[in-house]
Amino acid sequence: METLQSNKTIGRIIRAALLAGIVYFGFVFPDSLSDHQKILHFSAHVGMSFLLATCIYVICNMVLHMSRKRSLIVLSILTLLIGALYKYLEISSQGIISNYSLGELIRVTGCYTSMSQNTAGLLAAILLIEYSVQYFRVLLARRPSL
Repeated sequence: METLQSNKTIGRIIRAALLAGIVYFGFVFPDSLSDHQKILHFSAHVGMSFLLATCIYVICNMVLHMSRKRSLIVLSILTLLIGALYKYLEISSQGIISNYSLGELIRVTGCYTSMSQNTAGLLAAILLIEYSVQYFRVLLARRPSL
């Protein structure tokens, strides 16, 4: 009984940390709600990262039968790599790569903001996965045996 209570407490702490990360990386750090253009940018980055991370998790966990831990690692790495690749393609299409140094280019093009919002979408997907796993564990534990 004591281990169940400690697991429940650890799960709550993890979910609270994920929620805090979503708020920080999605709203506080990038100042996502100050005007319409920033809200639109926020929605695009968080939404696509959330969709991508969720799909990658389903493929890894349910199709490839990877463990939840490995699936979360793979979805984190792939989601952030795809976000960085997208941002690189976006920057290179503007033709300004040779005009700035790397540090200035990252700052001027909003790379920090975009990757922060991608991280918020990634954390939101992980939070959904954690809630879903917990929900189904409770549901299966309450199910009457035949």
